[in-house]
Amino acid sequence: MCAQALSEGRQETGSDGLIAPFSVLNWNVEKAQHPGLVAAFATYAERSDLIFLQEAVPLKKNETVIAQSLYDAFVRGYVQKEIDTGVLTLARTPHRVHCQLLATEPWLRTPKATSVTLYPVAGSDASLLTINLHAVNFSFGVKAYLAQLEAAAELIRAHDGPVIFGGDLNTWSERRQSALNNLTEDLHLTPIAFSPDHRTSQFGRPLDHLFVRGLIQQSSETVQVDTSDHNPLIATLGLEAP
Repeated sequence: MCAQALSEGRQETGSDGLIAPFSVLNWNVEKAQHPGLVAAFATYAERSDLIFLQEAVPLKKNETVIAQSLYDAFVRGYVQKEIDTGVLTLARTPHRVHCQLLATEPWLRTPKATSVTLYPVAGSDASLLTINLHAVNFSFGVKAYLAQLEAAAELIRAHDGPVIFGGDLNTWSERRQSALNNLTEDLHLTPIAFSPDHRTSQFGRPLDHLFVRGLIQQSSETVQVDTSDHNPLIATLGLEAP
């Protein structure tokens, strides 16, 4: 269903879209529990053209989204105390396609969501495919992890144009990191590098990632915060020459 929607969306044309270079923010906002989270997010949103959020809570983001004139694409994952949490992709331009992928946490049997969006790019015939993924976390081995990544990979393989893939990828073990490395190398995705690297880590391994194809990294940074248990990632990206 998602593959078909993307195929149809790639046929659309128009002059408006994201203007390159553009700024991308990736952040697991820990269900917006911290009282200072919304204000902190508003500050980052002011200078971002495209935003990937994980553990997003729609009720907490409405005012900020409206204030920043951002177009939202939310996919519900885990529901806690009747409050939806999931992944949220925001952009300065409306998406042509928004669809979702869902996986299941092997132990908890709760859903883990992926938001898939397709955007026009100003001055280009190409469409930008973005995949904002919150990876399964609690599992023995990497079978469920690989299955979730492969579902996203199928969509990337079918896309002839720029790609941004990222999120909270829960790469807390060598096997998980190796699985991610193998997949992104096969897809010809380039990791965004951060120096200094303040990405949140577990067992000495960073959890959050951004990968691109058909785009050039112009700048990047990580910001140490106390408003979430993850630090935000920010990158400025330009289009590769045709």
